[in-house]
Amino acid sequence: MQGVKQVKQAGVDARFVFIEPPTFEALELRLRGRGTESEESIQKRLRQAKLELEYSKTGGAHDTIIVNDDKEEAYRELEAFIFGKEAGMTQEQPAKDGQLARECV
Repeated sequence: MQGVKQVKQAGVDARFVFIEPPTFEALELRLRGRGTESEESIQKRLRQAKLELEYSKTGGAHDTIIVNDDKEEAYRELEAFIFGKEAGMTQEQPAKDGQLARECV
C-alpha cells in the first residue's frame, strides 16, 4: 500500500497488481500454518492486511486484483497481466541466444 502510494506520487509509469487472499480467514490460516511467526507478529500482519485489503478497494489504487485461491490460476492471471496476453496464447519471447522463441503458456 505504501509502495503504491509512493510510486504513484513519484509519477513513475507503472502498473499495479494486488494479490488478494480468497478470504481474510484463509490469510490467517496461511500465516498460522507456516509456524514461523510469533502471535504478536501474526496479529501485526493481520492488522496491516486489513488496511491493505481496504485500500485495494479504492478506485484506481491498482490496475488489477488477483484472488490467490488457486496458485496456478493466480500465476496465469499475473503472467497474462504482465505480458498483456490471454492465458494459453503463444507469445514471442527472447531466447537466451538472442533469437526469438515461441512460448506457449
